[in-house]
Amino acid sequence: MTLISNTNFTNKKHTTDAGHNKISDTTFKELQNQFPMLKSRNEVLSDIRQSRYLTSIFQSWTPKQQESFLCLCTGIHGVKILYDGFFKEIFNPEYAPERLSDLLSLLLHEKVNIINVLPNDSTRLGDESSLLVTDIIVEFEDGTLANVEIQKIGYY
Repeated sequence: MTLISNTNFTNKKHTTDAGHNKISDTTFKELQNQFPMLKSRNEVLSDIRQSRYLTSIFQSWTPKQQESFLCLCTGIHGVKILYDGFFKEIFNPEYAPERLSDLLSLLLHEKVNIINVLPNDSTRLGDESSLLVTDIIVEFEDGTLANVEIQKIGYY
């Protein structure tokens, strides 16, 4: 397995035993046609090298973290949008309530608008097996109000 050196940026193509982080030039060009902002591995490394600050940050990461970042930047891997950190930022009703309204409308098969997000103090429900993530008051098109709770089921 070849990794990026912490002391110098080698431009070797990364491969794993399973070959999951390989991408052919043809596949990359097809991806880049659809997503023109994608850069090649060499372009990303060159951008990093041009800034001492970025170089310092990049070199402080483990080889696995460096590789994960490069795979994300080059389109080999995507963002895990359903992971808590991303999901909470993208669907945070305080920043962009229309996003969560649209998602809830799709899930409930009826147009809803968020009226209020109730304060959350990470309340455990029942026998500690689930966690109240958020509590939202929504209004349906006919004016009906509903309380939508989003819970995370805990692990036993």
